[in-house]
Amino acid sequence: MECKRRELLRKLAYLPIMATPAAFANSDPSWPAKPMRLVVPFAAGGAADLAARLIAQQMSQSLGKPMLVENRGGADGAIAGLEVARAAADGYTVFMATASPLSYVPSVKRNPPYDPINDFTPISYFATFTFFMMVHPSVPVASMAELIGFARANPGKLSYATGNTTSILAMAQFNAANKLNMVHVPYKGEAQAVGDLVPGRVQLMWATPAVLPQLSKAGMKPLAVLLPNRSALMPDVPTMAEVGQNLVSITPWGGFVGPAKMNKDITDRLSREFATVLRKPEIKDQLDKLGLPGRPSSPEEFGGFIREQLQIWDRALRDAGIAKD
Repeated sequence: MECKRRELLRKLAYLPIMATPAAFANSDPSWPAKPMRLVVPFAAGGAADLAARLIAQQMSQSLGKPMLVENRGGADGAIAGLEVARAAADGYTVFMATASPLSYVPSVKRNPPYDPINDFTPISYFATFTFFMMVHPSVPVASMAELIGFARANPGKLSYATGNTTSILAMAQFNAANKLNMVHVPYKGEAQAVGDLVPGRVQLMWATPAVLPQLSKAGMKPLAVLLPNRSALMPDVPTMAEVGQNLVSITPWGGFVGPAKMNKDITDRLSREFATVLRKPEIKDQLDKLGLPGRPSSPEEFGGFIREQLQIWDRALRDAGIAKD
């Protein structure tokens, strides 16, 4: 599977990204005059997809034209990213970007299919994705400090599962920062990873809220959350910073971008509309329940954040010993 993913990304790298005349047009006072696309780099049904549909519904009402969700999963989000980068910069195509296509792919690929800075227009930050460190009940630990101690005393005895880019890098950072020798078992997706964690074939993983009910029912132990602040979903679970793990520095972020050179007036309008939606109490509550604590930003703030995260992910990959391919 990994070989197929790498081959697909190599092919994507050779597809040209073309600037369109619309990129340089003046603001259209009739915008929006037709339906807009919200491209999501995940399959339908997950938390990000549900959030996208929730937000798109609200944006459709506020803008007076439909915002239609289009799912373009695959290649760590690069398929969706390239499609948006090559789209007309007329304000009718928006990408629900995440750290996977805009931080991980450009950092891990020698020839990424697009430039995360120059091929997109930042619009607004959206949310931080929630991940919990979940440990199998057979492991005799009740805290992060105990887990580290047990792993050091039993090198090579613990196996961890990964099913997405965040879990791969966060666990690699955790291993490297604490000089641990745990065995990495990669899976095609989170569901498959959970399928081996529950019976104890692997002993720990970073898990999203989508699988928490299943893991909690099976007695898995949450030791930390990969967020700046504690999650409302499990308020008793400490953050990585609280348990002394500041070296795990990546942020599993999400935000909205468009193709490069979008008109500033349209970009600012979209940013304001997204901010209005994200600040609605009922929307904020639903996003929190999905494990996506939201916060809007200006285009300028989000652009700076993307640049900062690209450097952090690139450095984290090097520190974790993950080579570019």
